[in-house]
Amino acid sequence: MNTLAEISRCLKKGKRAVICGHEMPDGDSVGSVLAMGFLLAKIGVKSYILTPDRIPAVYDFLPQPGDIRTADNLPEKCDLAVILDCTDLNRLGDKLSRYISGISVVVNIDHHVSNREFGHYNYVDSKAAAAGEIVFELIKHMGVPLDHDMAVNLYTAIVMDTGSFRFDNTTDRTHKAAAELIGTGLDIAGINQNLFEKKDFAHLKLLGYALDRLKTAGGGRIAWISLPLGIMHELGAADEHAEGIINYPRMLDGVDIGLLFREIAPGKVKVGLRSNKHSDVNTLAAAFGGGGHPRAAGCLVEGSLEDVEIRVIDSCARALQTGVNI
Repeated sequence: MNTLAEISRCLKKGKRAVICGHEMPDGDSVGSVLAMGFLLAKIGVKSYILTPDRIPAVYDFLPQPGDIRTADNLPEKCDLAVILDCTDLNRLGDKLSRYISGISVVVNIDHHVSNREFGHYNYVDSKAAAAGEIVFELIKHMGVPLDHDMAVNLYTAIVMDTGSFRFDNTTDRTHKAAAELIGTGLDIAGINQNLFEKKDFAHLKLLGYALDRLKTAGGGRIAWISLPLGIMHELGAADEHAEGIINYPRMLDGVDIGLLFREIAPGKVKVGLRSNKHSDVNTLAAAFGGGGHPRAAGCLVEGSLEDVEIRVIDSCARALQTGVNI
């Protein structure tokens, strides 16, 4: 793995850069990507932010730098790509992954233990609570002044990937970073209101549907929710409206593994896995071609929603029964 000093030197050599996060972006991906855009602007590197999927509306309040494009409007003649919060290029989608593969220097910055170190330069710190925490440390290392726009984005990245500092990936290092970000004069109440207290009708209807259909198995140690594609359409719900629902199965007393099954297309199911203290869901997700962290992971599984649900729940039950991953 490369050092922050090597990553810093690499970024400073860039002329025209693209910055990408993963498909179906969450708060860490969005905040880290936007903060990196502000950082590159400050060191004189022209950058374009490429989004595999639209940035969810919940993050519309975040300051956004420069030129933000989709995969249908790719810039030409870029010599640098910075990929954040992404375990491998496949998580960018086919069009963007092919585009990035043709760029001469690819920098991979991530905090997932399952990262495949696909870049020419790789900085992967699985002890960091969020990719945003790493970007914060990179900014400090480079001696670039931390301004309000960077701070809003990085605080959002960190607060979302730590579950408002509730998850066990939160460390003293995380709180120190958050304290310095807050010290720039952030409106913490306003940020948290935007993130957690503004929900549209589709989100609340979907949450109601989800909670009404919570299921358990394994003597109450496994809990899950399934969201069929037809229900998403019926309720007018988009990908972003499902964000956060995965946490509810894990909240059930006695649950070791909580899951969310979401049908994103016919024959394709996105599976999110969360664990409390005992199970390594990264290993469970890896068995289905995914990955992430020991306490939070995901995978994309082909098959009907019912079939995928049966296969993954069975795998979780076997792991709990045999003591594997515990």
